[in-house]
Amino acid sequence: MTSRARSKQKGLSVTGLIFVSIVLVLVIIVGFKVVPVYMEYGTIQRLFRSMADDPTLRAARRGDLERAWALRTSVDNVKSLSGDLIEYNKDADGWLITADYSVKVPLFRNVSACFDFHPTSKQ
Repeated sequence: MTSRARSKQKGLSVTGLIFVSIVLVLVIIVGFKVVPVYMEYGTIQRLFRSMADDPTLRAARRGDLERAWALRTSVDNVKSLSGDLIEYNKDADGWLITADYSVKVPLFRNVSACFDFHPTSKQ
């Protein structure tokens, strides 16, 4: 036999393949649960900015802002932030809209991930 035939084979064993597959599936499952939370945060951030930049809302009262928020969230299907958690502050340029909210995402059985967000209408 030559030294070439006796060299150790390289590659992934069945055990290694199963381990890598399990880790990959877990990462994909967590990703499917976490990505929508961040997408909704991006939507909320975009809605805050559009409300602050809307010329029809510059002289609006708080009730008008709350109605505008309710209409926009019904269109964009925002569920994790209710209108009572939003703060509206008048500044020189119009409205500064901010909120603090948390989203709890169940991952497996009794394991959950908690995300704290602070969206704002500032650029």
